[in-house]
Amino acid sequence: MKAKSMSSIPRFNWSANQNIQSEVVVKTINAVEETREALQLLQARKVVILVLEQLSQDKAQRVVDWMAGGTCAIDGQTFWISEKTFMFVPNQVEIKSQRPAPTSASPCLDDISKGVIS
Repeated sequence: MKAKSMSSIPRFNWSANQNIQSEVVVKTINAVEETREALQLLQARKVVILVLEQLSQDKAQRVVDWMAGGTCAIDGQTFWISEKTFMFVPNQVEIKSQRPAPTSASPCLDDISKGVIS
């Protein structure tokens, strides 16, 4: 059997599925281990809002990095809502915001707490 190159595999067109209703899930993360469930929600094409107030700065940054990586993998977007609250959006959902988009895929919590969006 001949292996197919990645370029010959058709990419799924999410925008063609217009009948999909978007669901928003708000989840408070109390432990880093709960990130897996949030990533599964995102993979199921749900908008995920994570509240990370219960985590230390380092653990919250780890969660944001993992979620931003998963969001980037599905061509989604990451939005900062407040100091430790973030929204991760799959690519078939359009979000319009007055707030400037971060220049990196994973926002740095230290910069946000200082008022500098990276």
